[in-house]
Amino acid sequence: MEPFDYPPRGGSSQGPSAGGPRLPPRPSTTTRMPYQQQQQGQMSAGIPSHTRRQHAPGQAEVRVPPQRPVKPRTLGQKPIAHDPQPQADGGDLAFSKNDIIIAVMGVTGAGKSTFISLLSDQEIKIGHGLQSCTSTVGVYHFMLHGVRVWLIDTPGFDDTNRSDAEVLKDVAFWLAAAYTKETRLAGIIYLHRIIDVRMSGAANRNLRMFRQLCGVNNLNSVILATTHWTDENGNTVPEAVGQARINELQQTEDFWGGMIAKGSRVEKHDGSAKSARRIVSNLVDRRIQAVLDIQRQLVDEHRSLDDTDAGQALQSELLEERKKSEARLAELKLDMEDALQEKDLRWQEEIRKSRAKFEADIAKGVAETAELKTNIQKMTEEKEAQLRAMQAQMEEDRKQFQAKLDASREAIEAVKSEQRHKEAEYQKQRALDAQRAKERAEEHRREMAAEQQRLMAESDKVARERIEQEALRLEQQFTRERDAAMEAARERDRDWTRKQEAYEREEARLRQERAEVQREMLEQAKENAKRKHFSFDAIGAVVGVIKLGLAVAGIAHVF
Repeated sequence: MEPFDYPPRGGSSQGPSAGGPRLPPRPSTTTRMPYQQQQQGQMSAGIPSHTRRQHAPGQAEVRVPPQRPVKPRTLGQKPIAHDPQPQADGGDLAFSKNDIIIAVMGVTGAGKSTFISLLSDQEIKIGHGLQSCTSTVGVYHFMLHGVRVWLIDTPGFDDTNRSDAEVLKDVAFWLAAAYTKETRLAGIIYLHRIIDVRMSGAANRNLRMFRQLCGVNNLNSVILATTHWTDENGNTVPEAVGQARINELQQTEDFWGGMIAKGSRVEKHDGSAKSARRIVSNLVDRRIQAVLDIQRQLVDEHRSLDDTDAGQALQSELLEERKKSEARLAELKLDMEDALQEKDLRWQEEIRKSRAKFEADIAKGVAETAELKTNIQKMTEEKEAQLRAMQAQMEEDRKQFQAKLDASREAIEAVKSEQRHKEAEYQKQRALDAQRAKERAEEHRREMAAEQQRLMAESDKVARERIEQEALRLEQQFTRERDAAMEAARERDRDWTRKQEAYEREEARLRQERAEVQREMLEQAKENAKRKHFSFDAIGAVVGVIKLGLAVAGIAHVF
């Protein structure tokens, strides 16, 4: 793995303890010199901000006082423009000490993405029904009273696309990243659908995992907000019915009762932007800096994920599910013996299908348990690998969009070229018709002049009548030819007008398609910029803490 070149995180520089390498406790922000002053001090003393340990072979390692990790300037640069790709205004998407973070959690379909969309101007994918639209942690921000507030959109532990272990790893990593950046976590908003008649198994499980993530001492930083007072069809939950459901949640110890006793508060979210802003303001105005158990256990105590309270709770859930599956498999074994004795082929097939399902559930649980056996360093390595894959996918997306734009441009040019070619043919035909009409008119004039001369020279009455009849025939023939030619010309003009309109419609359609591709490119560029900047910043923050711990232990060379 090619590490990012971050200077160590600020803190004391102590040697390794007798019990093995241990990271120092997270330093207090109240005694730290402001970052700008640190940089000025380093510059005045001639110490570069990137402080790697360098020493000659055989000499003692020179220790440099560790400083707060800083994202390299190159990571904050805008992506290279690829003409005609529109540029995304990613903005400064790195956490800073003055920022505030609020995590938004809840079961799938509780309205997490919808809640955030009411506050952030950024485009947020919103799901409908019980299919999850938040498959990874989403990060969005908005300004509140001059302070940037980050809203963390988290997938639920009943996610339709990912295992609970994957969700826990993702949520744990981003919370740890925020903690290492010393950004204030104002608290967590936990959303619950008031339209649910009872607390489902998935909702109860989500709530248990949520409590373990937070820890008992942080429940005073939690707002339990009820959502979906009005469903998609406009049906409203009566106030009395909704309040009765809230009362049941509040009075049940295993639901909200125990959390409220520790300081959690209940709020009603009516689905409006004003309501969402009020709920967020309630957390921000309290000026509490919450440190969740999962953050402290991963960063300060350096536990592996499976050794955290949340990891232990998930393992207990997985073990319980495995026991149920194994018990069901034992029953199916007896059923199969009966089915074989009775030679019931249909029953045997049903048993095989059920057995395969329970065996798959057991295998999935084993895999999830194994996935929890990780720590913050391994999770960072995984995130770096994901970031590299993400960057490769970004480049592939850019190439595909560029290919679409090139194809669109070529199609527009082909339409315009064909239009120019057809117009040239049309004008050429018009000129040819005009020339033929002129020549035919001149020929007709000569014919009529000749007939007039014959008429003047002829004295015989019968002969003069024949000449006059011939002249009349010639005049009628010329008139018919002229009228037919004029009608043909008018039809060609009408046909050309129709073709021009068709060309214009086709060009407009192609330009609309091109505009849509450009719009998609811009949206993708914005999303990619956000994901890349935030991923770099989060990974860099955690890498800085890991480097600090290894440096304090005297083994920084492993990075």
